[in-house]
Amino acid sequence: MNRRIPISKKPLSVEHARELLRMVRLVSFKTGEFVTILPSLGGRVHEIVLKAGKRRFSILESPQSAADIIKNDHFAGAKLIPFAGRIPEAKYEFGGKAHRLTVDPRGNFAIHGFVTDKLFRIAKSTAGADHASVVLEYTHHGKTKGYPFKFFVRLTFSLKNSVFSCTTEIRNIDSKPLPVGDGWHPYFRTSGPIGKMFLSLPSHSVVEVTPLFKVPTGRTIKSAPGRVIIPLNRKEMDSVFDFGEKQRRVTTRLIDPTVGVEIQIWQESGRKKYRYLVVYRSPAGSSIAIEPWTSAPDAFNNSMGLLILKPGAKFKSSYGVKLRQLRSSRSRGSRIEHKR
Repeated sequence: MNRRIPISKKPLSVEHARELLRMVRLVSFKTGEFVTILPSLGGRVHEIVLKAGKRRFSILESPQSAADIIKNDHFAGAKLIPFAGRIPEAKYEFGGKAHRLTVDPRGNFAIHGFVTDKLFRIAKSTAGADHASVVLEYTHHGKTKGYPFKFFVRLTFSLKNSVFSCTTEIRNIDSKPLPVGDGWHPYFRTSGPIGKMFLSLPSHSVVEVTPLFKVPTGRTIKSAPGRVIIPLNRKEMDSVFDFGEKQRRVTTRLIDPTVGVEIQIWQESGRKKYRYLVVYRSPAGSSIAIEPWTSAPDAFNNSMGLLILKPGAKFKSSYGVKLRQLRSSRSRGSRIEHKR
């Protein structure tokens, strides 16, 4: 579900590069935990450092050099607005009109919206000894090719009680209805080898996708009524999971028995919430993308989870991350414990 359109082929000035790399850091001085955000690059989450027991872990894999951070080929930590995933041929119809988005130069599709390199302004920030938050805002004026709709986005990032959270609000400021969706594209890791980890999923259905564009075929492969644990010893994964229309808070766990921790990714799920989860791991990857999405890929055409906002209406929902130390009888060969 990845790959990125370069921001620009033109060389950046030093001043412009510095502006793009401007960072906001949420810090808990009590625990030493922190989250780093890039307001000038679409409100991207660049770092998450959380504590489990007495240890702190950097749990996101992100580009490190200035050039790679700006380019961000694999959308690491990016917000995917107003759509997530690929749209084949970059075409869709809405409101009785045909629209054509910008085509990715490496394939006949559009991908992952267009706010990933947009400037979000800092509207508000708060801080205390053990908590911090920042509110970022962006307004789209309807001048993007293939998306002539106006909307307003507010992102509220928070670090409190060792939990990172993001609440997203998207409001229709146009005089006509608009189609919209949202997703987050983080790559998670610990200090342990990814091939020895396990993915623990809450009850779900698996959405069948096409081999080329990874968009839904219209079929559900299978349903899992309870929690499922998937070993990550296979080298590749690119799956779409549907948590259903019932509104609930669901938690996906990335379990590392080697290090003795699990990353918990929670999302408000259900109708008009983050109903879907995309999991992606490249064959050579040292991390795994675990992505809460409001809609399935190509939702502008298949309407799977598509949000249609009337003038003045808004979408609002949250997801977040916490780190937990595993309880084990031995440091080596420890058993995995999880809650249903």
